[in-house]
Amino acid sequence: MTKAERNQQSLDQIGLSTGTDKSSRCHDFLGLYDRRMAHMRELSFTLLEIGVYHGASVQMWSEYFPNAKIVGLDINDECKKYETDRINIRIGDASRIDFLFSVVQEFGQPSIAIDDGSHRWDHQISALHSLFPLLKPGGIFVMEDLDTSFDAHLVNAPFDGLSTISCYDYLTKLGRALVGDQALQTEKHFDLFTSNWYQWIGSIEFARRTAVLSKKAAFNSGPL
Repeated sequence: MTKAERNQQSLDQIGLSTGTDKSSRCHDFLGLYDRRMAHMRELSFTLLEIGVYHGASVQMWSEYFPNAKIVGLDINDECKKYETDRINIRIGDASRIDFLFSVVQEFGQPSIAIDDGSHRWDHQISALHSLFPLLKPGGIFVMEDLDTSFDAHLVNAPFDGLSTISCYDYLTKLGRALVGDQALQTEKHFDLFTSNWYQWIGSIEFARRTAVLSKKAAFNSGPL
């Protein structure tokens, strides 16, 4: 396939062909991602995704970003079979900071990081805490399956884990800090991560079951 032919395919078209549930056949994430990531399509960078499952997503990313290093993380040893010359698979527990750091040391700071792992609140929040500071400036962090923050999903599975706050509610705390900024004055931030990193967040965009956070290319608090 030529570059021109490849670029005529949308991310959703590629996702439909690889069979990922991110496509419009299921979760319908990819229209949003295409709009947010299209400018990076021909760039060389590291994309890191937590959660490999059946390999459809990492295959999609490798086709959409032909010059990127695609790194998939999963706790299931069987996911190694999805490794190719374009796709790197590492087996480990992504809720462990030491494992994530070892992957970043091996492949370099990611420009895109996607959490499609356990969908537990504590794991989602800890992935954000670990990976957002390591994102290259101008990078993108994606938090998928945020609907596990809501009641219907808590009936049959303990998605809260060790967290007392849902991931969706946590992101709204970040959003409050981002939007309120200096106008919050003496109001205390929710936690140290919010206090230390909210000014590096360019935007938080919510969509059905997902959220996309952009990291600023440079930090500038600016005047009120």
